[in-house]
Amino acid sequence: MTLLRGIGRLASSPHLRRGVNQIWSHRPASAVLHRDISIGILRENYDKWERRVPITPDHAKHLIDNYKGDKLTGIYVQPSQRIFPDSQYEKAGAIVTEDVSNADILLGVKRVANEDDLIPDKTYMFFSHVIKGQSENMELLKAVLDKNIQLFDYEAITEDVKDPTTGKLKKRRLVAFGKYAGIAGMIDTLQCLGRRLLASGHSTPFLNCSPAYVYYDLDDAKRCIEEIGNHIEKDGLPVSLEPLVFAFTGNGNVTKGALEIFKLLPHKMITLEEAAEIKKTAGPHNRLYGLMVEQKDIVKKTDGVEESFDVKHYRANPSEYESMFASNVAPVCNVIVNGIYWDERYPRLLTKAEMTDLYEKGNKSLFAVGDISCDVNGSIEFLQYTTTIEKPFFSWNPATNEAVDDIVDDSVAVMGVDILPTELSVESSKHFGDALLPLLKQIIIDGFTKDGLPPELANACIARDGSLTPNFEYIKALMKRPAMVHHDLTDSHILLRINGHLFDSGLINQILDVIERLDCHFEIEDCAVRPTVNGVPHKSVLMLKVFSEDDNKLDSVIAKVDMLLQLIDSAEASMQHFDNRSAKPKGLPSQGKVSVLGEPEKRVLILGAGKVASGVAEYLGRSTSTTVAVASMFEDEAMAVAKNAARGKAVTCDLSRSGDKLRQLVQEADVVVSLLPAPLHPMVAEECISWKTDLVTASYESKEMQAL
Repeated sequence: MTLLRGIGRLASSPHLRRGVNQIWSHRPASAVLHRDISIGILRENYDKWERRVPITPDHAKHLIDNYKGDKLTGIYVQPSQRIFPDSQYEKAGAIVTEDVSNADILLGVKRVANEDDLIPDKTYMFFSHVIKGQSENMELLKAVLDKNIQLFDYEAITEDVKDPTTGKLKKRRLVAFGKYAGIAGMIDTLQCLGRRLLASGHSTPFLNCSPAYVYYDLDDAKRCIEEIGNHIEKDGLPVSLEPLVFAFTGNGNVTKGALEIFKLLPHKMITLEEAAEIKKTAGPHNRLYGLMVEQKDIVKKTDGVEESFDVKHYRANPSEYESMFASNVAPVCNVIVNGIYWDERYPRLLTKAEMTDLYEKGNKSLFAVGDISCDVNGSIEFLQYTTTIEKPFFSWNPATNEAVDDIVDDSVAVMGVDILPTELSVESSKHFGDALLPLLKQIIIDGFTKDGLPPELANACIARDGSLTPNFEYIKALMKRPAMVHHDLTDSHILLRINGHLFDSGLINQILDVIERLDCHFEIEDCAVRPTVNGVPHKSVLMLKVFSEDDNKLDSVIAKVDMLLQLIDSAEASMQHFDNRSAKPKGLPSQGKVSVLGEPEKRVLILGAGKVASGVAEYLGRSTSTTVAVASMFEDEAMAVAKNAARGKAVTCDLSRSGDKLRQLVQEADVVVSLLPAPLHPMVAEECISWKTDLVTASYESKEMQAL
């Protein structure tokens, strides 16, 4: 039977213990609780290049040395082409065997290639790629349910962290491959650059850079990069070659990894202003130049009003901005290393048309793009397809809009490998196993107790007892539908971003029914499901692409979904629409190929329910895209005020002191209106400052407020 039930809590993560009871409180009474467990490591056979492992021989040895004979009965390992030979697992004390049916928990990196290989009544952990309803993996999920398998997806093992820019909570994955996509991507981009320069008649040390997978480990790769740097510093680059400027986008782990490799070479980090001057200098050049592209360098307001760049406003209102990367950054850089997050709400970094315009004006300085983000037709529009480890590069010609599977002159060389971490399998596996090991240890140490799973795992459980868990029940609606037709971003479509209580209200099913009845195709771009925490319900976010060549059908989808949002009050939902049609309907605003048609949701929190509050709620709550939450110690007073807003809701909260409930309300709001007595304003202001939430009060400024 299913085994991972009732696993103890992680003492190191008390803030993640929320929401578990909702998922696991209905465990069948007949469930048998076990104490000793065994672990199996699956063969990686989904892709021949996949050589990573969920835990290394050192991780296995640690578990065996510390727990075997007490709470761990053994570790079983299927033979595979993994980076660590089977003999190392045997030396660590594991049993190498084809038969892993004795294992209680089966670990892999990728999904199993054949659903028939799934063993009934077991617990599996791997990247399943089912949480967005990916049609190619629905048969896998059906087999999981039919075989009573408990499935955990690494992608869903997350914790809430505060975004340093906006102050809002966001999900951070706990078990992932970190910066190694950036490291491998940078190594491959250097080779790509060497081959592109050779096509233009320049022989450079970059040709001596091998693909990342050629090196046994990262130390080996770094020694090679440093040697390349020594040659550049000693002999310089060809005198006929302009100073090479590398533009880096993004500030996450991907970009940090890329910079780690770049900074092994002789270099100088420069500003955008300095880049233009450096381009005027003559060679030979004995170093490279690195340019960290900030968001203020990428976009500007479409209304032409010059003001200081506000990242929070940009993320909330991307349609009010347009890209200026093509005019601001692209003309002065030779290599783009792209690690930025992008979806269709945001302007592209560089479009095909913009790149063609640069070429027509004689600017052909962009030699190579390392698109580590790997969004096909995305932020770099001319990433027309992902590439493979065997064939990592292609060339795109801006003059002809044609791509060829080779690197040639008079074109942009593009690297778009989508499984980069596996090229550095040793370090990627160590990093991944380091993150997974504490969870496995906690399972072994606590055994199967009544306290429930560690919250990280509870929230990542896709299926158990033959059913989808509450957080992922929405997938059921997708499993019943015909296999989705695959599209790319060049196909005519709209993007819907819907925020609300989508699943418990049944709204998601009705939206998909509307799309099907209109004979449109859809793809789920993203789906973030958040459970109720401390009695406060969290809204989910769904981003849905809807495809059709018939504009009338797409217009009908927008109109009918908007009607559903108004009819199903319990969903408290709002919608933004982004247009990416082949031919835009008349009268729609234009911003490249993306525009916002709907109003973004606004969340107002009113603190206090006195006489003034009713007028404030009525005025601020006139729009159906604005949710007005009224907080008071007395529920009847809050309800009386909230009903004045089109989308009002009452919240009971002790406003006389700071606490988790008030903190949660402030964190979720876009603006707080405090109608409390003046002495309470400093307390509210401190919470708003902490979460970077705007605050309005109706009182004169006190000394305490000035001190903040």
